[in-house]
Amino acid sequence: MEYILNEKDSRANFIAYAPMHKFAGWVKEGLQGSVDVDLDNLQLLNIEAVARTSKFDTGDTERNKAMDDYFSLPDHPETSFVMTECKSFKKKSSGVYSLTVLGILTFAGIRRQLPINCIMKKVDDKVILDLAFKWSFKAYGMKVPRLLFLTVKDIVDIDAHLEFTQE
Repeated sequence: MEYILNEKDSRANFIAYAPMHKFAGWVKEGLQGSVDVDLDNLQLLNIEAVARTSKFDTGDTERNKAMDDYFSLPDHPETSFVMTECKSFKKKSSGVYSLTVLGILTFAGIRRQLPINCIMKKVDDKVILDLAFKWSFKAYGMKVPRLLFLTVKDIVDIDAHLEFTQE
């Protein structure tokens, strides 16, 4: 059954680390996506998600501008994830499932395949995905940025809470 992302109840977060400091950000608007899942047969047929990069926010106007400039976000108005394979789909308890999905994450015009582990919950007419993964500047062929005297570490933590409703 296909479910469509409910932007109002969905969000993605990111945390970049520098010595003695971390930079947090999020996207709560400009999200679209769908999931096609057969829970009776434990089959994930598709996941697609898109975020408008103009909606990425750190809570700081100058930091947002630095992020836009560093990644050329105005030239790359969307970041997306498209599933290529469901590696694992296991029922944990009633209405709760554990999944490992491979997919293509396109960010700043660069495409890379990565695994994502997530928990899927079926609640009434909704499917909820809670996921977390690590993103690497080096894996995307980018130098880690420097902000003043601080060098950001290579790994960025990303997590998301995505709610989908029946189409």
